[in-house]
Amino acid sequence: MSLLRVGGWMKYRKCYISKKKRGFTIIESLVYIFLTTMILVEGLNLYVLMYKYYVEAAKVSINYNNYQNFFITLDNIITEVGLDQVQVNENYVLFSMISESINSTKIINAYDGQISVSYINQYGKKTINPMLRDIDNLEVKKKGKLIYFIIHDKYGKEFIRCI
Repeated sequence: MSLLRVGGWMKYRKCYISKKKRGFTIIESLVYIFLTTMILVEGLNLYVLMYKYYVEAAKVSINYNNYQNFFITLDNIITEVGLDQVQVNENYVLFSMISESINSTKIINAYDGQISVSYINQYGKKTINPMLRDIDNLEVKKKGKLIYFIIHDKYGKEFIRCI
């Protein structure tokens, strides 16, 4: 500040140096808030969508893993030593082992939306082991010496295995 002499009186004169006020106006602040909100909303929507697809992919992966485990168990049943007879119907397959000391039967069938293996030993005891759940139906077809397992799941997928 500098002093000026005017008519015998000293007055202060404000020196205006080229100072610009720096700051946001209300309109600029509202635009900033609006754009930030839009970006955050879109990011949140993408995150929720990705999480939903992740959960669906995890369910499908678990479902396919269960089918693979069923087919591995089926291979183990088939390759057992002493398998004498295989009887095929449209809804079940019966594997029987008859020897001097062991007389057992294994039946693979579908009911109530699940595939189960029933074990019947020589004393008539029956044990049921559910192998696969959430299926629509099981078809067993025989062509010559080949047996086809066709499994339809509830989602419209079809799994075919030849033994």
